[in-house]
Formats: sequence, C-alpha cells, structure tokens
Amino acid sequence: MDVLPEDFAQTARKQGRQASATVSGRRRAGFLVGNKFVFSDQYEILWMQAGPGEFRELRLWRK
Repeated sequence: MDVLPEDFAQTARKQGRQASATVSGRRRAGFLVGNKFVFSDQYEILWMQAGPGEFRELRLWRK
C-alpha cells in the first residue's frame, strides 16, 4: 500500500470508477483506477493506493 499525493484525489474522482474492496481485512470505499484501488481515510486527508493482489472482493458501483 502506498500513500499518494493530495492532487491525485481529484484525478481518481474524475477518471476512476467508484468501487468498494476489502483491504487488509477492512472494507473500504474508493475508486478503481486502472488495476489499482485508491481510497482515503475517514476525513479524506490521506489517500492510499492498493495494487493488484493487495485488495479482495472488489465491487463496482453503478451510476
């Protein structure tokens, strides 16, 4: 899991697909960007990225 720069959050919201996934045993809401799952902490201060194999049970949200 990697911490991302703050400006990446806007890119993830525009280009990513809303999704939820299990990361390290906790269910997280975030965005699927390519083959990476991007999510934030509760206050949307830190944005983190989980690469392939680091997240499970991905569910995409429909608009």
